[in-house]
Amino acid sequence: MNRRYWYVLLTYFVAYFSLLIGSPIVMGILRAVTDLPSAQLMLYASSYWSVFSNVIAVIIVWLLLRKQPRSTKIEQGQPASVSVSVIYAVLGFVALLIGQAIAISIMSMFGVGGASQNTEMLGEMARAVPIVVVFTSVLAPILEEIVFRKIIFGELASRLNIHVAAVISSLFFGLMHMELSYLLVYVVIGLMLCYMYTKTKRIAVPIAAHMLMNIIAMIIQFTMGGNA
Repeated sequence: MNRRYWYVLLTYFVAYFSLLIGSPIVMGILRAVTDLPSAQLMLYASSYWSVFSNVIAVIIVWLLLRKQPRSTKIEQGQPASVSVSVIYAVLGFVALLIGQAIAISIMSMFGVGGASQNTEMLGEMARAVPIVVVFTSVLAPILEEIVFRKIIFGELASRLNIHVAAVISSLFFGLMHMELSYLLVYVVIGLMLCYMYTKTKRIAVPIAAHMLMNIIAMIIQFTMGGNA
């Protein structure tokens, strides 16, 4: 695999796990300058650090990939036109919503239900610190699509059957959300995003669909959370 891809993966995982170190540091600073209770301090600290670490990660990834040639099997050939890519992004977004609904229905048949704790947590963070919406709706989709679709799926597809590559990368995508009860939902999302990337050969397409999906999730969290 291309050396720059390894650096991108390292950047992503450092940003992902840096919350364990960065959040306590921010919490200590906030404790020194505010009188907020511990629960709010933790919420604010996690929110601010998530945004900060992911902004830095996106900048680093952009610098690493801005002159990177198209090298994986998925990227070979002519990319879809801008108009076709827009259509795929919009229809892909709709398909993601339908796919999630079907996956949740299947889960409910086996007694697995309830709201996603991950989404609820992000919604709580966004209500406390609105700039977190930038993290959930912009930064996270950019990083996740580059890592799980462009790099992991792209590299696996260059070595394995494309369907096997899509399943493996989607499983990784699901497991990284640390919510096993919702693994089926994340795998379905991952497979659909792999399909969009494969058909258009433009990573911007799954990024856009992913952004739209997360924006809707945040809108629902804001409206439902505000009425709770």
